[in-house]
Amino acid sequence: MSAPGPAAPAPDPRLVAAFTVVAWIATVVAAFGILSLALDLDVVPQAEAGPLLGPVMVVAAAVVLFLLLVRVIGTRQPPGVSFVGLAAGVYITFLIVGAVTFVAVTANPAQLLFFPINFGLSPFVIAAAVLAGVSGPIALAVSSRAEKDGRPRWPWEDRDQP
Repeated sequence: MSAPGPAAPAPDPRLVAAFTVVAWIATVVAAFGILSLALDLDVVPQAEAGPLLGPVMVVAAAVVLFLLLVRVIGTRQPPGVSFVGLAAGVYITFLIVGAVTFVAVTANPAQLLFFPINFGLSPFVIAAAVLAGVSGPIALAVSSRAEKDGRPRWPWEDRDQP
């Protein structure tokens, strides 16, 4: 039996974060669809908001999630801390970007206050935040697995091969 090779280099946190964000976006779209059908609600109930408010909030939250995930993976934060931090970051981003975009569309500055109050307890925002929180520990597990064991292998592969 040969000696194990050198330890695998740590994966680039940006790459792991990018794949995690893509998975988060797909999961959020699916969750929004399921919640909308199950609860018979619109994702954005304000008709005057237009069709782009929801996608703008998701894209802004995805950018914030990517930046936070790079930090979480790079600093190896504990899973509980990463869950709370990522969920809070996405939740706050949804509300702030939604309020600013809604004010830009409606030209009603009072909506800066009322939009977050009305939309803050929406099941859609809460679902997106929870899914973002869950993505942190998953990304940490993926990156730590790659550091420890190198690339994933099938059960029949020889562990000593590079």
